[in-house]
Formats: sequence, structure tokens, C-alpha cells
Amino acid sequence: MPEALTILHLEDNQHDADLVDATLSADGLVATIVRVDSRPDFENALASGGFDVILADYNLPSFDGRSAQVMAAAVRPDIPFIFLSGSIGEELAVDRLKEGATDYVLKDRMARLPSAVRRALAESAERADRLRAEADVRRLNAELERRVVERTAELAESQRRLQAILDYSPAAIALKDLSGRYIVANSEFDNLAGGGAAGKCDEDLFPPRLVDVYRANDARALEQERGLEFEETYIRGGAPYIYHAIKFPLLDSEQRPYAVCAIAIDVTERKKTDDALRMARLEAERANRAKSAFLSNMSHDLRTPLNAILGFAQLLDLDDRPDDRKESVAQILRGGTHLLSLINEVLDIARIEAGHLSLSMEPVHALEMVELATELVQPLAAQRGITFVIDRAAAADVVVLADRQRLNQVLLNLLSNAVKYNRPNGTVTIGVEMIGAGRVRLTVTDTGAGIAEAKRRLLFQPFERLGAEQTAIEGTGLGLALSRGLAEAMGGELGVDSVVDHGSTFWIELALTSAAQAMARTERPGAAPAAAQDTRGVVLYIEDNRSNVRLMERILERRTGVRLVHAGDGELGVRAAATERPDLIFLDLHLPDMSGEDVLHRLWQDSALRGIPVAILSADATVEQARRLKASGAVAYLTKPLQIRDVLQLIDERLNHD
Repeated sequence: MPEALTILHLEDNQHDADLVDATLSADGLVATIVRVDSRPDFENALASGGFDVILADYNLPSFDGRSAQVMAAAVRPDIPFIFLSGSIGEELAVDRLKEGATDYVLKDRMARLPSAVRRALAESAERADRLRAEADVRRLNAELERRVVERTAELAESQRRLQAILDYSPAAIALKDLSGRYIVANSEFDNLAGGGAAGKCDEDLFPPRLVDVYRANDARALEQERGLEFEETYIRGGAPYIYHAIKFPLLDSEQRPYAVCAIAIDVTERKKTDDALRMARLEAERANRAKSAFLSNMSHDLRTPLNAILGFAQLLDLDDRPDDRKESVAQILRGGTHLLSLINEVLDIARIEAGHLSLSMEPVHALEMVELATELVQPLAAQRGITFVIDRAAAADVVVLADRQRLNQVLLNLLSNAVKYNRPNGTVTIGVEMIGAGRVRLTVTDTGAGIAEAKRRLLFQPFERLGAEQTAIEGTGLGLALSRGLAEAMGGELGVDSVVDHGSTFWIELALTSAAQAMARTERPGAAPAAAQDTRGVVLYIEDNRSNVRLMERILERRTGVRLVHAGDGELGVRAAATERPDLIFLDLHLPDMSGEDVLHRLWQDSALRGIPVAILSADATVEQARRLKASGAVAYLTKPLQIRDVLQLIDERLNHD
């Protein structure tokens, strides 16, 4: 019985209700009594639940106990129902007890109420326990019957499946007792054994050297009392075959092994294929590593000396010098830029052939890319009086799926060729042709001499210039080969139509895409930034190449408020970062003691140094590496040869204290 009772009392007389409360309290029954005197109140209280006992007067002005009993029996038959009335007769009380009432107490014998409540609660608890027990028994019986049926069906199905495995499995299956005698063997195992294996031992069926291996494997499985996997050799038709065998012990009711089961699959062909694939994969990985190392080393080794040549030449070009000196510097810049372009083209072709070219495909406005490329080629066109004509109406709404940087590279090559190989004061027309099936061609048409059909098949061969090497026209013979490779890498095509003495039309065909996704974000190159008066602070340069360090010193002479600190290796660089707390770190990747990437990770692991911005200055121009290092925390990745404008702009952005 609960320590505190909650009683629903149907009673219209407050005095009688108080008497009930006092009687129960006097007998030690602590109760919270909810008194109601109408049908709605009784119905609402009953629906709210939480009552341990219901006490009900038989006659009320607007309700009656008999109706209350019927309602309680329908809603909460588990709650004891006691009539407490001053007018109920014995015959009527017996009738109510037959209908389910727990007890009845006359009001003039109120002293009986506590014992009646206790007895009613005890009977209710006993009845609830009995009902629960009966329900549990019924549930358990039903569950047992269900399990018996299921288990019987499972056993039958298991027997059927086991028989099917033995009869139809391509695996060789056998069961041996502890003496090594075969108890069961399927047809596949009998084929390996050269006949019926049941009742025989390994010595009766196989060569001695193989028997020793089989027995040793059986012993290991029995000793460890678990399934083990082995490669076992069987002789079939005079030839060896490799089988993948799983051997495991069978245990009796006392968990003692009484037999060994073996299931073996022929893996001879798979082993041969796996070995061939593994060798091919190792060779491919070795070749890829060699190609990646070659590209990275070539990029670094070729760009590093160019960084000094072009870097110092840019500084000289920015200084006020006599015209003859400026012409000399301009020649150095032109030659260095030409060499850099050749290096880039050779490395790009190598990346395409090695499958290492990284692309960032996105929707690109065709007109925006055409205008940018013509703007960059315009100085070359002006020297020869070449006029550009752009079909802006046709290109205005054309959006293609391409890598923005690589598409610009292709267009620059086609436009510069159209200018170089055009007649003086000629025209270059840029147009758009819809091909259908979601494809579009961007065309570049010149008014030059055209290309004979016999020479066109050589046009896209690397270093092939079709005799132009005998002229004063500059070129490497790599541009068209590279452009075709880039176009195909972007899922497009690049081709040419030409008429001798009339001109040529080069075109790149790409996939159309949605204009809503395209974003105009191509940056135009600008002039070198003017010296910022508020640029001041400390720059740490971690670099082992002395000429690169000297170049940085000369660059920072243009920012008098900036102090340069140099560290010649990674360890010194980390220490200098901790002691100097620079405002910006320039970090080379090829250092004598550790990689620049390791230095970056160490800086990020130190909570005190993590906030210092780190910019990578590297001769490794691979796009994948730049993305990876930016994702690792670098704020910028500047490729050597450095553009002085970019270096100064980055310094001004990071060290400006305006």
C-alpha cells in the first residue's frame, strides 16, 4: 500500500467528507481526498487518473453511486470502489458487490472505513499481481510455442541448406575425426582426393609432403579452438592448385573438440591475377611517384634561378634609369618571361600526359573570358596594327563549363597566334557558334596566310612550328599542343579550319551550362602598388637560397617601415617566429632540414604562433599543392619567379596599420 493515498470521493455533503478525512487520519491513513458531487466532475476526475481508491455515496442530488460505479468499471476497473452511504440497504449493497464494488460502509459505522480501505487496497494489489502473473504465463506459453514452431522450421531449413551446401557448393568440404579419418566429404573434395574420401585418411589420398602440411594446419585449429585460414596446395591432374582453406574444430556438449571441418576454395587463378595486378599497381605507383617527383623537382629547379633573374629585373625596371638601361632591363624581362612561359608549357604538357593536371570546373561567362584575353593581347596587336572584332551579341549570354584559368590560357594562345601569324593591319574576329546537344564553339579567325592541309596534321605536335622557326616570329611550338590537351581535359575539343591565302579559324568547343551559376570574378593585372605610408612591422623569411633572400631584401627597401628577419632553415625559422613574433612569415617549401609544410604544421600546433599569417613562396607551381597548403592554414601561395607587385600588395595588406 502506498504511503500516501489519493482518494476520489463522490459526496455532496461537506460535513460527511470532513468526517471521512478525519476518520482515515485518525487510523493512520494519510490521504489526499478529491471531493466531487456531480457527474461531469466525477467523469473529469476519473479521466485525469492517479487515484488509489474511489469512495461513493449512493444518492446525490444530481448524480448517483450506481452510475458512478458503472463509469468507473468502464474506465478504471482496477481501482477499488467502496460505497459509503447512509441509506443503502443490505440487499442493494449485495447487488452492488455482485456488480464489482469492493465493499460498502454505512456512514453511521464510519469506524469500519479504514479497515475497508486497507482490505480493498490489499485485494486490488493481489488481484493485479494475479492478473499480471496470468498474463505473464499466457505470454510465456505463447512465446514458447512460437519459438518451438520457429526453431522446428529453422532446424528443417538448416538441414536443407546444409544438404544443399554439401551437394552443390563449389567449395571442397570435408569433416575429419580426431584420428584424421574423413567422416564426411562432398563431391568437390572427392574430386580433389581422386575418389571417395569417407573412411580414409590423408595418407591414403595425398602425397606425404602435403599430408604433413594438412595435419599441421588441423593441429593448429584444434589447439586454438577457433577457425583459422590457410593456403593449401592440392594436386589435381598432375598440376598444383592453390586453395584458400578455412579449418575449425567442432565441439561436443562439454566443449571438447571431436572433429575438424575444412572448407576450401580454389583461388589459383585469383592468385595469379592478384599477383599480376599487384605488380602492375606497384609499377604504376612507382611511375606516378617518379613523374610527380620529376614535375616537382623540374618546376623547382627551373623556377629558382628565374626568380633571381626576373625578380631583380623587375626591381631594376621600377627604378629611374637612363633609356638605354631601361631597354636592357626590358630585354632581360622579355627573355626571362619567354623562358618562364616555355617552362610552364613543358610542365603543363608533362602534367597532362601524366594525368596530374588539376582542374576547377565551374560555369564561366564566355564574353568575360574573351574580353580579358583580348585585353592582355592588345599591346601585341597594337604593334602590328591588328584589330580585334568581338561578336558580343552572340557571346553575351553564353556560359560554358570550364576551368577559368585554363580557358584563359587557351584563349591567350589562340589570340596571340592569330596576331603573330596575321598580316600587318589585319583583323582577328572572335565569334560564337552553337553546335547543338548543349555544346558551343568559341572561334578565333585571322586574316593571315592560312595553313595548307598537308601541314595541319602536324599542327598540334609539340615543338612543331611548321617552318616558322625560320622567321622572326617568336614561339616554342608548344602552345597549340598544350591548348588541345587543356581543352580535352576540360571535356572539350580544339580544332582548326583554314583556307590558304585567306586565313585560319581556330576553335575550342565546350559544354554549355546555366548562366545563373556563373560568377564574374576574373582579376585584371594592375601596376605595382605605391609605397604605403602605414605599412610597418616585421617580416620573417624562412629561405635557404641566398639570392632569394637578397631579392627580398631589395624588395623591402621599398617599404622602409618593414624590418626583415631571415632564417636559413626550418628549425631556425620556428625559433625566430617564437622570439620575434613577426607580423608576416614568408615560407619556402624546400628547406635543408625539413619541408616547409612541416614548418607550417609546427607553427599551427603552437597556440602562441598560430595567429601569425604565413605565405608560401615556392618554385613548385603545382595547383594541388597550393590548394593543400592553403587548406592547411597558409594565407597565400606565391609562385616563383615572384611578381614584385604581388609581394608588395600582400605585405601592404598584412602590415598596414592605417
